[in-house]
Amino acid sequence: MKKSLKVVLAALIAASCALPAFTAAKKIKRNLKPVSGWNLYLPGNGSPKDVLKDLNKAGWQVSNSYEEHFSLLDADINKKKVLRFSTLDGKQDAIMLPLTGNEKLITLIFKAQGSYDPDSPTTPYGILYAFVQNGAWQTLIRHNSSNQIKGSKSMSRLRLPEGPGDIVTDWHDYRIVFDLSGGPQNMKAEIFIDGVKRHSDICAERTDFAANPDHPEFDTSKFNWDMMLGKGNYLEFGDNDGSTNAFGRYAYFLTVIDEDVSGMSLEDMGKKLKADLVSNPKITNDRPPESKRPAKKPAGINIQGPEVNSKDPVFYDTSTITGKALKLNKLPFTRADSTKVINPTPVVPEMAFAATVEPTGKDGAYKTIAEAIAAVPENSAIKILPGFYYEKLVITKPGISLIGTDPAKTVIYGYEADTGSIDGNLLVEVNFLPKGADNVGGAVSIPQDPPANCYFNAVNITFYNKGAEWNALWGSSEKRSITLALKGVDRCYLENCLFLGQQDTLYWRSGRIYAKNCYIEGFGDYICGGATAFFDNCMIYSYNYPTGCIIVAAANPDTGYKSTADYANGFVFNNCLITGANALSLATKKVMIGRGTWTGGSATVDGVPAKTVYQHCQIDNIVDKVAWGDWDSVNTAAKCFFREYKNTGAGADASRPQMTDAEAKKYATAEVVLGFKPELK
Repeated sequence: MKKSLKVVLAALIAASCALPAFTAAKKIKRNLKPVSGWNLYLPGNGSPKDVLKDLNKAGWQVSNSYEEHFSLLDADINKKKVLRFSTLDGKQDAIMLPLTGNEKLITLIFKAQGSYDPDSPTTPYGILYAFVQNGAWQTLIRHNSSNQIKGSKSMSRLRLPEGPGDIVTDWHDYRIVFDLSGGPQNMKAEIFIDGVKRHSDICAERTDFAANPDHPEFDTSKFNWDMMLGKGNYLEFGDNDGSTNAFGRYAYFLTVIDEDVSGMSLEDMGKKLKADLVSNPKITNDRPPESKRPAKKPAGINIQGPEVNSKDPVFYDTSTITGKALKLNKLPFTRADSTKVINPTPVVPEMAFAATVEPTGKDGAYKTIAEAIAAVPENSAIKILPGFYYEKLVITKPGISLIGTDPAKTVIYGYEADTGSIDGNLLVEVNFLPKGADNVGGAVSIPQDPPANCYFNAVNITFYNKGAEWNALWGSSEKRSITLALKGVDRCYLENCLFLGQQDTLYWRSGRIYAKNCYIEGFGDYICGGATAFFDNCMIYSYNYPTGCIIVAAANPDTGYKSTADYANGFVFNNCLITGANALSLATKKVMIGRGTWTGGSATVDGVPAKTVYQHCQIDNIVDKVAWGDWDSVNTAAKCFFREYKNTGAGADASRPQMTDAEAKKYATAEVVLGFKPELK
């Protein structure tokens, strides 16, 4: 057996070792001969009715589940077919071209048309995922549901004016250039869309691959090809993102090995190959994605079968809640077995309450929190008795304090995870910014002074956004599930509260916030925004997510008002427990404690970098080797003020950026950081 074929087989064996066992794999004969020169795949060229033979004729190898994801559609170009690819069933899949490992330059050119999620109009499906694997090293380019191009190391946005905007609904021309001339560890990738360079990236080592045994007699029909990952030499295209569903139509794939075609136009290439690489196809039997969204959101805090279009009427979600309280030693979704900082039997603060809320309305109480807020004047405290309050709150009345009696029994919940925009997924929003000042990601006018009573408080309450859980059950990939959004809240006091979400759990856009003895959980940028916030003795819990977790996505600091700009100090974690699921200690991809800079804040003062500080915290063994990550190739961690100071625990590492003693004085207390003494009004 030739050495190159052994390498390819070894890669595929490694893939099988790294994945769980699958049954009834299809026996597919595969030709693992590496490609060379110019390789053009025109759909329908091999067999217009058989995707397997059609792809195989051009050298592309398929997975065992190819019939579920690949099909041929009638068109009016070349062989009068286009290839349709869909992983809307949530299963990743791909096709691959074997390589020798000696290639110096690989160019992948294709014409594609994508689609938006009909259940989330601003969310596109991923339209491309391509990488070259050279041994254990991989250089990757992919498009995701946030309309970004991401690589192994960084990301670029595709939104106007910096990008082409919508690359999904129309046909576009793509060219990905993989430069392998510097050896495996120095591979590079560039992507051009309609002739314009949109992103460049470098390679990364895949440390999660199994070892490569030399096993020439291996029968490739005995293992699963659904995710063709492993050490070896090959070009892969499809969807292995792990978090983004893919959908696209492809007019052709042209792979050029070891020849620089950067100076050739599609017209020139088409003449050489006697094929039309320029015209946009018209498809006659297309099947765009159909809505899977249930007609209504769930009726209660437990999701039943019909509420996710399940045929099982007694189906419940995995976070079923029994009784009239959360179990603080086994939280609903993450199953976290501890909320150490939460007091289950707190003393209710003595305050003059302007209203009381109780689910049945007994003794003249309001039945909903929204009704109580509407009824009371500014600068009012509202007492909330135990209950599960199914509400979406938008609070624009200044000076409201929501005071619960028991955080395990006083729960505000909902299913707010509806769109690809962060503002479409808010459970509780407190917004004191003037009209026009709340513009995510854009420059805004910063007010001079906060309005009267510009504060909000919450004590002894659980904020639980179940939207991402509901979405996952019926097939949506939207995971943003904000529990509490704070915008322009000059002063905020939070104590003994739980915030249960997944992505963007806390969106603190701007303001100054004090959080004491609070529990926050999530996986993706789950504390984000530009506010100045002091987390005092809080528990920050990450759960084990396949592609890794990120705790903080800090924007440029924005206190919300020019008069408080001197306190634009970012996110400060003081004496907090930074922990997570037990499985994270053994996970390949763990937790980044921060990344930046996010462009979702307006910045009170131009030029002030994103700031995140962990001081005197216990950090468990959950931190990834890249603890402080880049937001993209421009907004890097190196440009931010990311610091640690006197942390302890298995996840603490003095080699990461540390504060000096002089710097630490600026973050020593909540009053120094926030500019006011935290107290419950």
